[in-house]
Amino acid sequence: MHTIKLIVLFILLSFVGLTSCEEQLCDDSCPFANDGVCDDGGSDSIHDVCQLGTDCNDCGERTP
Repeated sequence: MHTIKLIVLFILLSFVGLTSCEEQLCDDSCPFANDGVCDDGGSDSIHDVCQLGTDCNDCGERTP
């Protein structure tokens, strides 16, 4: 019985860790991706012609 309780506790703690992480946005679907200029409108962006997180190589990962 004690082993079952430990297994259940371990599973629950695993889910807590998964749900507390923030989603990261990062792909290069912007038509202006990989041009050396950040174009997704987020912080430190030069332009805002693409959706947040779609110019990853130029802007880095974004958090919504």
